[in-house]
Amino acid sequence: MATFFYNHEMLGAFATARNPRAALAVSLLVLVGGCGSSQLRREHLASPYPLDRARAAVQIAEAGDAQAVDSLIGLLEDNDPGVRMYTILALQRLCGRTYGYRYYDPEPERAAAVARWRQARQRGEVTVLARSAPADGASTPEPDRPADSDQGTQ
Repeated sequence: MATFFYNHEMLGAFATARNPRAALAVSLLVLVGGCGSSQLRREHLASPYPLDRARAAVQIAEAGDAQAVDSLIGLLEDNDPGVRMYTILALQRLCGRTYGYRYYDPEPERAAAVARWRQARQRGEVTVLARSAPADGASTPEPDRPADSDQGTQ
């Protein structure tokens, strides 16, 4: 499976496809810059606005915030499919795994995958990957830990 990394342009494209106002909001958010602290990014995961939650998930993954993993796992149950999509991408970027979670699956299948995430977390199997900084400043996972497939359970 090819690893899929996202960026602010993708978040903007998603917003544009759904709502032109959301596209404007994303553009302004990108221009203004990110949240100043990890704690503030984590607080945005509970925002009443789906765009804020999705953006916070992206920023947490970019920052490599290991303390936000439990919050991200909880966000996999969000009602908004865009939030779920960016959340699983954030978790995959942080941890290199999906535990079979697909944001577009029916709720029972998503719930089973979230349960796998929580069980793995309780067993101490969920860890944040070390990141190296390429020349363009983007973070990438270390090559010694492959990401699992969408079909895998662990």
